[in-house]
Amino acid sequence: MWALTLTSAAPTPLASVPLYGQYEITLAGPSEATVANPFEVELSATFTHTEPPTGTPIVVGGFYDGGGTYRVRFSPSAEGEWKYTTASSAAALDGSGGEFHVVKKAAGDRGPVFSKGSGLYYSDFTPHVSVGTTCYQWASKGFDMQAQTLETLKASPFNKIRMTTFPKWYIFNRANPVETGAPYAISPGSAAANASAWTCVGEHCPSLSGSFDLKRFNVSFWQNYDRLVGALKEQGVIADIILFHPYDGGHWGFDCMGGTDAEKYDTALDKFYLRYAIARLASNSNVWWSMANEWSFNKCKGRGVNESAKSPHPSPSPVWDELFETLAAADPYGRQASIHNGNLLYNHSRPWISHVSLQGMEETTPAIRQKYGKPTLWDEVRYEGNITSSFGSLSAAEEADRFWWGAALGVHVGHSETVLRAAVKDDDAQPLWWAKGGTLVGESPPRIAFFKQLWASTGADFGALTPAHASYGQAGDPVSDTLTGDSVQLVKFRRQGTWNLPLPTSGATVAVDVHTLPFTLLFTKSAATAA
Repeated sequence: MWALTLTSAAPTPLASVPLYGQYEITLAGPSEATVANPFEVELSATFTHTEPPTGTPIVVGGFYDGGGTYRVRFSPSAEGEWKYTTASSAAALDGSGGEFHVVKKAAGDRGPVFSKGSGLYYSDFTPHVSVGTTCYQWASKGFDMQAQTLETLKASPFNKIRMTTFPKWYIFNRANPVETGAPYAISPGSAAANASAWTCVGEHCPSLSGSFDLKRFNVSFWQNYDRLVGALKEQGVIADIILFHPYDGGHWGFDCMGGTDAEKYDTALDKFYLRYAIARLASNSNVWWSMANEWSFNKCKGRGVNESAKSPHPSPSPVWDELFETLAAADPYGRQASIHNGNLLYNHSRPWISHVSLQGMEETTPAIRQKYGKPTLWDEVRYEGNITSSFGSLSAAEEADRFWWGAALGVHVGHSETVLRAAVKDDDAQPLWWAKGGTLVGESPPRIAFFKQLWASTGADFGALTPAHASYGQAGDPVSDTLTGDSVQLVKFRRQGTWNLPLPTSGATVAVDVHTLPFTLLFTKSAATAA
């Protein structure tokens, strides 16, 4: 007797990715050998959650990663089964599809941070307190210094780092990104293609403006940038990516890619760059966007700006509005986004703005916070250091005190450091953290760590606390900046004297003698701590 046995291959299990993780589609397509410019090939993928509730399909832009390789990166916001289909101007990339499974988020991953009212929250709705630092162009420095920067961050209190994509040509910063390269490809035969010009250091170096093909990206730079953002995520650090800045000085030409005439400025190349950067980076759940640092100092983008506007009143900024519209359309996740002021404020009521990013304007901060009703961050409060510029000459105590002051106003605060090394005589070789990363040698980080630990112990939520100037019945300037909630009160004194403080945490009144400033008190229902 013959027996017939039927067998079937086991179904191939779907690829899995954790919630808020990154699913990547990799496709082979046109290369430099087959099309004029593969960076201009259009590619996107539509992702659909196939389990109820299905939700709205999400369209995600793709990008060219060199060598005929194209990628689409997606960060899912719901567990379960997903499917995708690609669309492209290139036949080889069009109509590809697949499915994958989203599992529970990775251990320790609290998901992306979002704004609600004046508070910042993780995706599990626990409060987030931003304790940031600025390290502008560390992604453009050598690989050893980048590794050192990551190691320094591990031992620091900082959970956010402000970082540029473009290098800076500025005091202490006059050097080309020799090891990492620039974000754009160098044009053959250009000034930057000359080794002596590219390796030149100092203000005497020749301009390299016009040396870069602004429609072709340097994929090795961007692949390394991907790596750095991913490493920050593993360490629980937000990458607050500064997309534009005014510190080019005409050296590379990245600040004014649409021309130097503000009235005729063409945003096409800026938008091309934005769409590429967003396609590469937005799927990282630790990414925030800072459209620009000191936006109003970028004069080529200043069409329609009112130079007479005074804080807390914003200036019109039509070019920046246009760029924000591009960012909002290209970012399917709506990552945190803001813009950092120079002498003028941006209109933070715009729908694409998630939080207010400030430097200076401390006295108008309460009015700004109330006006916009969004989380407010002092991303720059000047820096601990000893350089001659006033922005980098605070003592460690003064730098740390800015965190208490900001907290009393319901404001998140950021740090940086500009401590000169006596043994380094060349300014452009100074390894200042503010500019280049590396190591922290100042004394404010441990003080800031104390603030962070103590504040976290209260469980307080900036979004549920009310900041106010308090006078305690006295005439004249306010006695203190005071942040009050049901179970916590933070009092940052502005004047010396003996003051009778009402405590909403207990209903009692306490007399406080303030003989020296700065002086700060943090009250909870069970304790009071002086700082």
